[in-house]
Amino acid sequence: MDELPAAENTASLQSGPFNINLRVVLSVLALIAITLGSFWAALNPGWVRQAGHWGYLGATLISFLSSATVILPAPGLAVVFSMGGVLNPVLLGILAGIGSGLGELSGYVAGASGRALISPDRTHPFVRHFTTRYTAIALFVFAILPLPIFDFAGIVAGAMRVRLPVFLGTVISGKIIKHVIIALMGAGFLPLLRVFVGM
Repeated sequence: MDELPAAENTASLQSGPFNINLRVVLSVLALIAITLGSFWAALNPGWVRQAGHWGYLGATLISFLSSATVILPAPGLAVVFSMGGVLNPVLLGILAGIGSGLGELSGYVAGASGRALISPDRTHPFVRHFTTRYTAIALFVFAILPLPIFDFAGIVAGAMRVRLPVFLGTVISGKIIKHVIIALMGAGFLPLLRVFVGM
């Protein structure tokens, strides 16, 4: 009988903060690895050009996964920025924006199902108020801003049962604008960086 509490404590440790901290550490390591890899690809554009359409597909997929990873940091914008100097920045931004917008469905679904990591009532007061009162405008603006606050707006929108076409239309439009701007910034900056480092 005395061994049961110890076993329960062991199980709770395995499913408690340790696993959460491990996921955070792995996410940070993945963030660093993908970011460094994307900048390496930007400084060695021949590899990306040889990949052809796979480069666009890869950037779109990473953007989707970055947005689908609610709350945790993800390197989607870093990848778009680094590949903007190699691929067509406008096409890259459009595809990555679509992928990113679709990825935001994870927060929307979490809010709608009530299974979000953060309750809509505990999100940032400004984000909650702005999204509740000016839903479409708020989603569009938050989608453009290069800040991780959209996760909270997506959760609130899901909890409000915002119509899916409205959610996707406004979010994807804002994401496309943001990703095209980021890709164009990369297209202008990275050639200068290659000259600076002598590549």
